[in-house]
Amino acid sequence: MKKVNRTYIMGIVFILFSLWVIWQTTMIPEKLVSNEPGPKLFPFISAFGMILMAVLSMVFDGKQEKKENEAGAAPYLDAAGWKRMALIMIESILFCAAMNWIGFWITSMIGMMVFIMTLRAGKKINLVFAIVLSVFLGSLCYFGFTKGFNIPLPKGEIWDLLGIRML
Repeated sequence: MKKVNRTYIMGIVFILFSLWVIWQTTMIPEKLVSNEPGPKLFPFISAFGMILMAVLSMVFDGKQEKKENEAGAAPYLDAAGWKRMALIMIESILFCAAMNWIGFWITSMIGMMVFIMTLRAGKKINLVFAIVLSVFLGSLCYFGFTKGFNIPLPKGEIWDLLGIRML
């Protein structure tokens, strides 16, 4: 019996999901504001990015998975994989809860570092690079939205209670 290539199935699922996002995005009411991209821009960019990544995954990872299936591949998720997935779900819930309490900026940097350590799955990773990447991406997201797009993100209730003014 021929094994089903999960990469192709997931690629098709993500392409269909992306097409649904594009369809839903066309229904967003457009408020004409000069020199502004509008609320449709980011969902369109995300949907087209998902389509591109799904196609690339199907092309490159699909061939690799086909070779692994022919050689007798290991199960998709073993016991350690299921535990890691549960841990990532718990981390995601804690990230969302901490965002309002600690603030987006600090939570995003800590969360990025935690996710990197969880997803490394036993691989050796340069700790300094992981810290720099976490600080850079967390700061880029925070200041990009708050200063660049003028979109407020949670600053953290704890800082208000302590009388500390966050950026």
